[in-house]
Amino acid sequence: MAGKSIDDLFKEGKLAAITFVTSEAAFAVPLEQVLYIEKDIKRNLQVNDLDEFNHEVITFQNNTVQLYDFNRLMGSENHQQAMSRLVSKLDEMEQQHKDWLDSLEISLKENIPFTKALDPTKCAFGLWHSQFETENEELSEVLSRFDEPHKKLHGLAKQLLELSKSDHEKALAILNQERLNTLAELIHLFHLAKERALSSVRPIILFVEHNEGKVTALRLDNINDILTFDRKVFSRDDSSEGILKSKDRDFVVEGFLRDGESAPLMLINCQPHK
Repeated sequence: MAGKSIDDLFKEGKLAAITFVTSEAAFAVPLEQVLYIEKDIKRNLQVNDLDEFNHEVITFQNNTVQLYDFNRLMGSENHQQAMSRLVSKLDEMEQQHKDWLDSLEISLKENIPFTKALDPTKCAFGLWHSQFETENEELSEVLSRFDEPHKKLHGLAKQLLELSKSDHEKALAILNQERLNTLAELIHLFHLAKERALSSVRPIILFVEHNEGKVTALRLDNINDILTFDRKVFSRDDSSEGILKSKDRDFVVEGFLRDGESAPLMLINCQPHK
């Protein structure tokens, strides 16, 4: 097979393509070059420790084919890695608030200065929460519910330290009650946020056909849509360096497709013209 030129891909001026995104950019693969799509159920066999040049293997129609993580080919972090990092961060900040309340209890019981953050916007979680952004609506909804209990928890320090001067036992009783209420609510939200993060990891495996019948599998974070593009929205990439240039036998970025007001998509040709 000699491969497909741009003229071959745009039949009668139209190209149907599967679109997907990474943390770095948006991409499109011609639908005619896609053989099969399946959920990643981890039926693959890893070959050595993966780097951008290594791969895993998977079976397709009783044959073994190479399975590449597309994000690794791009040199970027995949969604599963990002969500694992987020869960670790949430674990850390959950523990910090347990420790915060324990420190407040010690301060009350032993009448020693309380040195942890009083301002909810100045603790590690408050700073992180004000800057963190996500397009995951379910995760975003959970994170929006942190504000009230988080402020309430931090507000306890000044309130109870002052109350302890006149009624030490009452201050400790309120703290114990808030451990069961406000802290418990925060812990629930941390757990729910971690569940939402992990449940958003739904990788897809795309089997694509190269020249001479070669098949390769790509692990993607997602598939956005199947769209049809007019030839007039395509612009060629004539650069000699850039994404996928080192794998030009299997994949070539032919150029860019415009999709309305959205950022351009990089058009990947899996059957580059020789």
